[in-house]
Amino acid sequence: MTTTNFVPESLSLAIASDQPKIGLANLIISNHQRFWNDIAIFGDYRPWGVHRAMGGDRSNYPEYSGKILDLKDGKDGAAAYFANLMAPALGDNFAVAVVPGHDPARVSPGLRTLAAEIAKGGRQRLDASGVLLRTKRIDKLAHGGDRSEQVHLESVSVGDPRSVAMRDILLLDDVTKTGHSLHACRRLLAQAGARSVVCAAIGLV
Repeated sequence: MTTTNFVPESLSLAIASDQPKIGLANLIISNHQRFWNDIAIFGDYRPWGVHRAMGGDRSNYPEYSGKILDLKDGKDGAAAYFANLMAPALGDNFAVAVVPGHDPARVSPGLRTLAAEIAKGGRQRLDASGVLLRTKRIDKLAHGGDRSEQVHLESVSVGDPRSVAMRDILLLDDVTKTGHSLHACRRLLAQAGARSVVCAAIGLV
């Protein structure tokens, strides 16, 4: 597991309008020291298959990774756990969007529930967890699928641009390995008129 911890001098980028606009980290996220690839990281994730391949079992599976699996499965209390974990780092006056799952026919409740918890936990926050839509199924990265940024750009759309226009956005994903899905969705939100987008992941593989 390779992790680079740094706080970027600035996450702002002023370039052509079809490029992602990245808000200054302290507009949405403050008091947070761990960034990787322009993404705020809140912990590490060890996939269950990797853990088993290392000779592990349920008795020694990392607790934080287990919490992420609980969130993916929509288990009670998982969203509140991560909302409380992130709360000290979050400001106010932003919308919360989430990276959609790989299959448009299967909407995972975990991230959307977390977005709702975050939205109600501060002032002038908006739950925009349904604004990014997967328009066609893509293969999972874990199953050998092509998960390049371009693949996401071609399979995700912004359902209601008015809900993000001129807003600062916190863009969430449960787990990131390459950052491609977050970066692609950030670009799409910028093209839809978002004022700034800050990416965050619950776990880094």
